[in-house]
Amino acid sequence: MMRKALNLGPRAVAVLRASSFVAAITVLLWPGIGLGPSIDAAVYTLAGLRLRDGAVPYRNLWDSKPPGSYLLNALGQTLLPWLAPWLVTWLISVVVTSATILVIDGLLRRRLSSPASWAWSLVACVGLACYPVAVGGGLTESFALLPLIAALWGVAVWPRTSGTIAAVGCLLSCACLFSLQCVPAVIVLSFAAVWSGSELYAIARRVAALLAGALPIPLAIFGWLFLVGAAGAAVDQVVVFNFADRETGGQLLVLLPLTILLLSCFVLPTGIAAASLIRRPRSFGRVEWACLAWSALYAAYILYQGRIFLHFLILLIPPLVLLSSQGASELWSRLWLSKRTVRGFAMAAAAASLCALLASASAMYLLTVVALGQGTDKEQIVSAAESWIRSATPGSATMFVWGGEATLYLVADRTPADSVVNDFPMAAIRYWTADRTAALLEDWEASPPAIIVEGSAPTPLLRPAAADAKPSGADTVGPLRSFARSHYRLAATFGQSDQFLDVYLYDSSG
Repeated sequence: MMRKALNLGPRAVAVLRASSFVAAITVLLWPGIGLGPSIDAAVYTLAGLRLRDGAVPYRNLWDSKPPGSYLLNALGQTLLPWLAPWLVTWLISVVVTSATILVIDGLLRRRLSSPASWAWSLVACVGLACYPVAVGGGLTESFALLPLIAALWGVAVWPRTSGTIAAVGCLLSCACLFSLQCVPAVIVLSFAAVWSGSELYAIARRVAALLAGALPIPLAIFGWLFLVGAAGAAVDQVVVFNFADRETGGQLLVLLPLTILLLSCFVLPTGIAAASLIRRPRSFGRVEWACLAWSALYAAYILYQGRIFLHFLILLIPPLVLLSSQGASELWSRLWLSKRTVRGFAMAAAAASLCALLASASAMYLLTVVALGQGTDKEQIVSAAESWIRSATPGSATMFVWGGEATLYLVADRTPADSVVNDFPMAAIRYWTADRTAALLEDWEASPPAIIVEGSAPTPLLRPAAADAKPSGADTVGPLRSFARSHYRLAATFGQSDQFLDVYLYDSSG
């Protein structure tokens, strides 16, 4: 009706529809501009900056993620050298997330009316870009999701030829190049691309096509890392560390109830869709089955890891939105049936779904307020520390940050003193050994960092440990701590006891 009243053509409506999604993503990610990058996004942005300047990933910068985000950020910074590195990463996040939403909207429009698909696409916008989940952008899960959703589109729309299956394989390998969290979705979509229930020869031919598309990119990346002498370090950081870190956990018991509350709006519609799939399996296509398997396998993967963070939800939102839209559509159709029993059940389910939606929205709002408040406090502390470092130290000074404020390397424009840029690997007791500390200490003794910045961390470096702190293992960084206490003096402190930055300067007199 509105389209007729405004006399809009199909092309104008499509442009307005796409623009609404881009605008929503931009608004939701906008806090990243003012508050700066998150802990993880700062490291990925720094990695792109160092790669652009000639450094080698893993050899010159420690991190436990595949190199896709580093390469993407380095490319963006090379193409837009006049912009700040974090602004480039943020812009990439807006473009990638907007493209992801457009593909999701295309999948929804194949099953729902235009208004319904638009509304569910907006729900996906909130789930993928709200501040508590996306933390202002720059996360590997956001980058990995676009090739995953493109592969799902390929499974749903493209003809089943060797070329298209190879293209799906290429997309899936690109997703793994950004994040290992997408492995469950990759397994499901690979199966959906090759399986048809036909003879084994046809399936084997599709598997060969999938591998032909999937293998060249990772083989090329690993070959490049091997040639530059970083392959061993890459295996150590991406594989060995992640297996060791899994045993340390990641706030599963704390964040799991909150995660369930945030996702409660999807429970009933997804349950209805799942029941319909099981009851009428031949009435649905590959997309619905792939989304159900994707959601179930990803949930099992999270429990296997024993840890969860809110940004993990980025990879779960699309299949839940696609399934929930299907379930809500079936629920809506039952509200108008003449059979009183079915209509009564549908009304009760609709009321329960509405209550769950209000609960999820309220939790998201409160969490956003808290997260933005914490982000504002952190940004003020980082800004004060950055100003002090810029004015009190020379531009050539090297710096080591203990804690999660790697953004200081970016805003203060100081060179990392070592390939390790924060305390993250050292906190993994089963990974960081005394031998690793000895190697790092040898580097520090030969060329000590001019600046050490200590921020909030589970294990302090120079600040006294909390009275109720319980050590999770042997103190593997004891020698490094002794060296720092002997050679550094506290020069400035910013923030309070719960969120702070202590700046230490090297004292050559010891």
